[in-house]
Amino acid sequence: MAVASGSHTHPEHRGPTVAGAPSTDEQDLQQVLAGVRAGAARLRAVPVDQLIARVDRVVQRWLEPGSPWMENAVQLLGASTGFHPRMLAHALPFQLELLHAAALEDLLRREFGRPSGVDVPQWPTQLVVHVLAGNIPGLAAVPICLGLVAKQATVIKPASGDPLFAQLFHESLCELDPELAAAVAVVSWRGGDRRVENTVFSNADVVVAMGGFDALRSLSAQLGRKLRALGPRLSFAFVGRDVLESEATADAWARAVAYDVSVWDQRGCLSPQLVFVETGGIFGPAEFSELLAAHLQAWLEPLPCRSLTPEEQAAIRAFRDEAEWQPGARLLASRGDLAWSIAIEPEPRFVPTCLHRCVRVQSVADVETLVSLLAPHRAWLEGAGLGVQKERFPWIKALLCSIGVHWVTPLGRMQRPTLEWCPGGRPRIVDWICQ
Repeated sequence: MAVASGSHTHPEHRGPTVAGAPSTDEQDLQQVLAGVRAGAARLRAVPVDQLIARVDRVVQRWLEPGSPWMENAVQLLGASTGFHPRMLAHALPFQLELLHAAALEDLLRREFGRPSGVDVPQWPTQLVVHVLAGNIPGLAAVPICLGLVAKQATVIKPASGDPLFAQLFHESLCELDPELAAAVAVVSWRGGDRRVENTVFSNADVVVAMGGFDALRSLSAQLGRKLRALGPRLSFAFVGRDVLESEATADAWARAVAYDVSVWDQRGCLSPQLVFVETGGIFGPAEFSELLAAHLQAWLEPLPCRSLTPEEQAAIRAFRDEAEWQPGARLLASRGDLAWSIAIEPEPRFVPTCLHRCVRVQSVADVETLVSLLAPHRAWLEGAGLGVQKERFPWIKALLCSIGVHWVTPLGRMQRPTLEWCPGGRPRIVDWICQ
């Protein structure tokens, strides 16, 4: 177990190890948990507009050109996550961009009626533990910043797939605003270590956990009503016939789909795995797939693939084999490597891919047919990217939201949500306060 709740180093001289003395002592851990509760209690006296401004200043320091914090994170996370530095430099800012002051104010207004709602004397200060997923790096920034503006004590458990970012962000808080940092702790332990988990979870008021079904089922048995579970989800793209009437527009939307697939190698819950092409346009699924293939290849230079494990390589080969053997299907794939794969399928079906830039392209007669296909799977749905004329966008969005899609956006923007997106349909902050 490693604990960090206040130590820091300068960003230009920080090494790749987690700051804070490694400890297996329960007393040390209890002190850390008590410390973040005390730190959050001190924030109760700070007006929320000041907290928002202070959080915004930290975030902007990460986003400013030449930021030593961001440059250091890009350098260190390449080795710890397997992502290429160019991918990290491009996409790591996305988690931070949505945390600007106006967005934080709007979020508090949506969830509490007004931002100053968190300033009332009876406002609860709780200990919220976030068990993060490691599918993409940088996820810790959002719960840390939202916890601060909501005056909650925040404990982050990083995932093994992204062991460093939470600590790097916490260290920037320690240097730039120690009072904020005192309400946050980063605690790492091996999943399933019941001794540590019993200490952390027994002190927690709420545990927000991302992960697979088996892990969440185990946590649910352990935590009961304390748990706020965020399980696996699937996102998709829809390309309407109205934008498939010319090669120029079809190509532009194919490029947008390829971008959404390429960012984070499709590992995010907002990454499209299925592409539904509406029939009736000049460009059908096969022609659109040819354009998509060209753009998936083109994105490899600015957004290189993550290194693949042997298991991931085997999964991609199995996906390709399925497409080659499925009657009526056709495979388009990168040559000489496993960089990207497209399965053009004869019938629409709701089946996930193996990720790693593998997509299924299917035809649907119209939006109503798509809704009928997806509605039985609402428990899996998360995001949708739309390639349609702007006149069609609002009503298609309304239809998709009615069957459980939580984030609908134009294609090319799927991986850059705002705080209006509620993952899994759960409120971002109210969910922590209301038992």
